[in-house]
Amino acid sequence: MHISDTHISDFGQFNEKAFNNFLETVDKLDKKPDIIIHSGDVVDNGVLSEYELAKDYLKSLNFKMLVCPGNHDDRNGGGALFAEFFGPSDFEYETGKFKIFIMNSPQPDRDEGRLGRRRQFYLQQRLSEIGDSYFKIIVFHHHLIPVPYSGREVNVLEDAGDVLDLVLRNNVNLVLMGHRHVPWSIKINNTILVNAGTISCLRTRGRFGNSFNIIEIDEENIYIEEIKVNGEKGKQIGYKTKSILKF
Repeated sequence: MHISDTHISDFGQFNEKAFNNFLETVDKLDKKPDIIIHSGDVVDNGVLSEYELAKDYLKSLNFKMLVCPGNHDDRNGGGALFAEFFGPSDFEYETGKFKIFIMNSPQPDRDEGRLGRRRQFYLQQRLSEIGDSYFKIIVFHHHLIPVPYSGREVNVLEDAGDVLDLVLRNNVNLVLMGHRHVPWSIKINNTILVNAGTISCLRTRGRFGNSFNIIEIDEENIYIEEIKVNGEKGKQIGYKTKSILKF
């Protein structure tokens, strides 16, 4: 499961009703998620009261969860609080034949994001080492390419061109992102780029509302389904890829 942009707050843009609807919908899923990946903007203003509230809300999801920071999480010195409540901002996680890289794209008190040379070097080194022996997933908050229906283009990764080249050259299977509050996906070469909508922010786009993604992977396909927080099913799309391992 891929979720993003919860914007949990006791005074900001948090839609508590939407989040509670999301929890009810997850409880009713016939097939429970193996893992939940949160692609950032956990809180709205990066302050202590929000992090305490977020920890309490997210513990209701009784599944393994990997969380990467968003630009709102790094406001007001929130980067240190993110590490305190949710752990490292950059890390690598392995489960079965899946290798997941969580990357920290925000910059303190800025909406713009970047991975920077150090993270790019690390990714290149690790992706070269593992080759095609794992299903490779990279997660960061800021979008890598422009997202349709999200208004004037702002805040794409500052080093997006270099990061996109790295991703495509190394046949990364899946890149998970948030930030634009619009669910969307596209396949470029052997890589599928996926944006999640917002779970519980009041600032939604057009009629997209609040939603999350269910991602299913089999021997030949990746299926991505948008689910509204009230349980209504949205768009579903399937992609074939050469690099999926045989399970």
